Amino acid sequence: MAEGFFSKIFGSNQKQQGPLETTLEYLPTLIENNFSTRKSALEELCAKKMAEIKHVHAKCLEQTKEMGGKELEAKANERFNKAALTSKKQLEGQLQKLLQKIDPKDRGQTLDDARRYAGESYVTLFNEITSLRKNIVYTSAYLKEEMRSLGESVQEILNNLQAMNAEFEKEKELFEFEKCKERIGIILNKKKALEEKAGAKIVLEKKKKSKEDELAAKNIEIEKVRSGPEMAGAKDLWEEKARIAEQKQSLKTDVSNLLGNIDRPLQRFKALVDSGRWHVKEGQKEYLDNLATNPMLVLKGDPKASTLKLILAEVKRAIEEEKIELKDKEKEKRLSALDELIAFDFFGNVFWKLNETQKRQAEIERALLANPSQRKVEEAQEKAKEVQMELAGIGQKEEVVDSEIVCIEEEIKKERAAVMEFASKVLKRTVLIKD
Repeated sequence: MAEGFFSKIFGSNQKQQGPLETTLEYLPTLIENNFSTRKSALEELCAKKMAEIKHVHAKCLEQTKEMGGKELEAKANERFNKAALTSKKQLEGQLQKLLQKIDPKDRGQTLDDARRYAGESYVTLFNEITSLRKNIVYTSAYLKEEMRSLGESVQEILNNLQAMNAEFEKEKELFEFEKCKERIGIILNKKKALEEKAGAKIVLEKKKKSKEDELAAKNIEIEKVRSGPEMAGAKDLWEEKARIAEQKQSLKTDVSNLLGNIDRPLQRFKALVDSGRWHVKEGQKEYLDNLATNPMLVLKGDPKASTLKLILAEVKRAIEEEKIELKDKEKEKRLSALDELIAFDFFGNVFWKLNETQKRQAEIERALLANPSQRKVEEAQEKAKEVQMELAGIGQKEEVVDSEIVCIEEEIKKERAAVMEFASKVLKRTVLIKD
């Protein structure tokens, strides 16, 4: 006996339930088994209460009709008689509308619907009866028994609704279970989507590997052709082509630097011409416009810079006549730069050199085109470029899929946690969901 006493104190005979491990698919069955008795009891209570409400509701309709058909026995206060008659008429219509709003016909077929009906009807009935208090008081002064009987019936409906609501609140886990089942459905759908994304990623990885192998093969092909004897001459041509490109760029830079020295007065001169405050010869305004956007193209059409020098002379005259205002130090500097440009041999120093580089560049291009190895290299490079673009596209798709996978996994994690929390609360032991 003593042993049993101490066992109870220290809990040595108490059975501790460990975690319950189950699958998502089987979890609803476990919870439903736990809920079956409670659900049956709630369904029985709801059926009983709904039957009572339907009976009393029909009774209320009849009582309202009878109340409306009753004649009021006149009292000494004529004004009160008139107010009571108006209140009775209004009350009959108001009660009929109210009873129509809470009509229990075809309601309560399921627990969910019974719960909605009880919650909505209780609020409607309570609020509207309260708002009808004035009409009820006036009518009750003449029809005491009828209104007392009607009030008892309305109160009976309200009591039944209140009892249903109290039971629904007590058994709210039954309705939370529906949300839990929705969550389980979401998780299962998300897991299916996750499998599809994982499959898509495998396909992308295979495509990526295939394209990487293709790119590697193309690079080997390019190096093989480049290292062949036929490419020796082409290599020299490529190097010369690069040097010529640098020369062309250097010439363009030189011209830009030269024009840069007079850019400010040239822009002001253009503003004078555009505004009509300085007139130039036909074609020179268009020349000025083009010079501002693409000086090298303009000079190609004016190889000796004849038109340019005429315009520069006009700019110089505008500065000297102070139509273009400059500070003394800057004025001296800009005039000197203008004189330098007017005396500059554009044909010999720019156009002829540019023409020679372009001629040589065309010769190199023809020689490169005639080299079969070079053609092979260019074709392989073009193909390699396409493969690189395809690889970039695959990489972007992989990033999208990876991002989607992370989002789905986070959503699954969130829903799983909510499901396990609810299941653990209902089953009163820790529930673990296994895949």
